[in-house]
Amino acid sequence: MTELLSLPKNILILLLVFIFIFFLTGCAEYFYPPTIPVPQDLLPYLTEIKAQPDTMVLDVGESQSIISVTAFYSDSSAANIPLVNCIYYSNNPLFATITSDGLVTGISPSLTNIFITYNEGAISKSDTIIVNISSPATSAKLTSIEVSPIAMILNVGNSQTIDSVTAYYDDSSNANIDLMNCNYSSNNIACAIINSSGIITAVSEGTAIITISYTEDNIEKTDTMKVTVSNITQNEVVYRALCVGVGDYILGSDNDLNAPPYDVDRIRQILQQCRFGTSNTIFSNITYLKDWQAIKSNILQSISSTFSGADSNDISYFYFSGHGSRVENTSYICPADITSFVNSAISVDELESALSAIPGTKVVFLDSCYSGGFIGKGKEEIIVSLEELESFNDEVINVFSQAQPKGLLTTNQYKVLTSCHYNQECMGLSPTTPGDFDPFGVFTMGLCKGCGYYVSYPADTNMDTMVSLQEAYLYVKNWVFSYRISQDVQVYPNNSTFTIIEY
Repeated sequence: MTELLSLPKNILILLLVFIFIFFLTGCAEYFYPPTIPVPQDLLPYLTEIKAQPDTMVLDVGESQSIISVTAFYSDSSAANIPLVNCIYYSNNPLFATITSDGLVTGISPSLTNIFITYNEGAISKSDTIIVNISSPATSAKLTSIEVSPIAMILNVGNSQTIDSVTAYYDDSSNANIDLMNCNYSSNNIACAIINSSGIITAVSEGTAIITISYTEDNIEKTDTMKVTVSNITQNEVVYRALCVGVGDYILGSDNDLNAPPYDVDRIRQILQQCRFGTSNTIFSNITYLKDWQAIKSNILQSISSTFSGADSNDISYFYFSGHGSRVENTSYICPADITSFVNSAISVDELESALSAIPGTKVVFLDSCYSGGFIGKGKEEIIVSLEELESFNDEVINVFSQAQPKGLLTTNQYKVLTSCHYNQECMGLSPTTPGDFDPFGVFTMGLCKGCGYYVSYPADTNMDTMVSLQEAYLYVKNWVFSYRISQDVQVYPNNSTFTIIEY
C-alpha cells in the first residue's frame, strides 16, 4: 500500500478509477452465489392432466366432488393440482353443474360431460369426466309415453327429427325424455329408417310405422308414429337470410351497444361465402337492418318480406344482435324503438309466430342476453332484479312482468343457437384504443371465426366442407368459454347433423 501511495498522483487516480470500473462491471454480470442457467428446452413442462374419477354416476340432486387432478410433465414427473386451481365447465348446465372447487351436481337425467382445464404458464391442458345422471327411485311408476308428432310426411331423401317424447306416471306427473334415451325401430326400413337420435330419413315411396320405446325402472312403454314417404320431385332449395343488429337505441345513448352493427356485417360475410350442395347454391337474398332501421315493425315486416315465396323445401336464416330481456317466464329481444309499452318489444311467442308462418326450415342465431329462454333453456319462473335489467327503466320492467310465455322455437322446423342461458347476460367487447379492432359480440365472433370469417373453417371438425349445427355449437361454446365468462351457449336440437354452413 505504501508503494501504491508513492506513485504519482495522476497515475494513482487512473489506477483507482480502473479498479472501480472493474468491480462495477463485475457486479453487473456476475451474481453470488453463482448459478448456471438451465436451457429452457431442458426445463420440465406440462404435457397432460388427468382427472379422477373418469366417470360419475349420479341421481338427480346428488353431488360428488372430483377426487383429484394430476399434472404430468415432460420429465416423467407428476404432481397433484389443488382443485381450486383448475377451471371447470359443464357441457350442459341443464343436466349437470360444477362449482369452482370441483363439486358436480346432477340436475336432470342425461349423459353429459364436465371439462377440466389447468393453465401453467403459457401451456393449457384439459381433461373430461363423463357424468351419467339418472332419476332417483320414486314411488311414481311409468304408465305410458307419447311421441310428437303422431304422423310425418316426407319426400324421398329428406330427414326430420321427432319433436318430443313425453313420459307419463301414475302420480299424474309427466316429463320430457331425452331422445337419446329412447330406442327406435322401423317396420319398413326400405321406406324409412330412424337413428338413435330420433332422426327419420325417407328412403323410398311408401309408409312405415316407427316404434319408440322407453324403459325406466324395468318398466318399458312404447308408442308409434306413421311415416308417409312420397316421391314427388322437390323444388331446388332456396336460401334466404335476415340479419338484424341494434346498437343505437332511439330512447337515448345510455343503453347503446357497440358491437351489433359490426356483427351483422360479419354474419353477412360468412353467409355470402356459403356454397350449398353439388350445385354450389348461394343465398338468393340476404337482407339486413341496423340500428334505427331495426324498429319492431320493420323487423316483423322484414321477416315477412324477406322470406316471402318460401316453400317447405327452403331454408330461412334469422340473426339478431342487441339487447335481450327475460322477466318472470318470458324472453324478449329489444328493437331500436323499445319504450315503456309492452308491445314495443318482441317476445318469444311473437317471434315464434312470425317465423312459423314461413314454410320450411328456420335457422336462428340470437346474440342477446337471456336468449336461451327462446328455446326453453330453463323455463322455471325467476325473479329479475333491477340490477339484472339496468338497461331498462322501471316502467319497462313493470309492464314486462305482466306478460306470460307462449310459443318456443323448439319444433322440428327450427335449428337454433343462442348466445347464453335463459338467466345469463352475454358479452360484447370494444377496443380500448380507437382503431385497434372493431367491437364484437363474443358469441357472434366465435360463430363467424368457426365458419369461415378468416377463410378457414375450424368448426368443421370432420372436414367434410359442411358445418353442422352440432359442430358449430361445440366450437362456439368452447370459443366463448375461452374468455372465462359466465355465458353458456345453447343449442336446439341437441346433436343435430343439420348443415348450417357449407363451402
